[in-house]
Amino acid sequence: MTKKKKKSVAKKASSKKTAVKKPDAKKVKKPRAIRKPSQESILKLKHEAILKQEELRKKEKPYIRYSFHIESVEVDVNNLLEHIVFEYKGTMVIPQSQKLNYKSGSYSVSGTYIVPHDLDHAVRIKDYRSIKRNDIIQLLLSNVRPTYIEGMKEIIHKELMPEYKIITDHPW
Repeated sequence: MTKKKKKSVAKKASSKKTAVKKPDAKKVKKPRAIRKPSQESILKLKHEAILKQEELRKKEKPYIRYSFHIESVEVDVNNLLEHIVFEYKGTMVIPQSQKLNYKSGSYSVSGTYIVPHDLDHAVRIKDYRSIKRNDIIQLLLSNVRPTYIEGMKEIIHKELMPEYKIITDHPW
């Protein structure tokens, strides 16, 4: 048996150089020159914004939402309705684009309705404790004169959206 000769492999000397680290120098960014828009482009953008606002104002106008609120009822001996005291309330609804131009508010006008004895309606036939609020409102809508309701609407409209504005907050 022959012996195998081992080859001797010479190891190369590895030279690891330790790199000298330089301290991190922060790079200072030079401020970029900000280009200012020209007066012409500024005026053009302002004009476009004003036109857009005017267009929105034309489309979206505030309106008044009207509703009946029952204040009290008067009943007879048999617990049947005789008088209904109500408030006709108007609440101004302002679109989002008009919030700066209008002041929100509400106004109400009082009214009284005397229920006729010969009226053939559930409100006049039933006991007042079994009548719903909506039944009374339906009675008012169907039996109160439309001119009376229009007059109340007009009073509310004049109060909430006057023809002339009274300015109390002076700029000086």
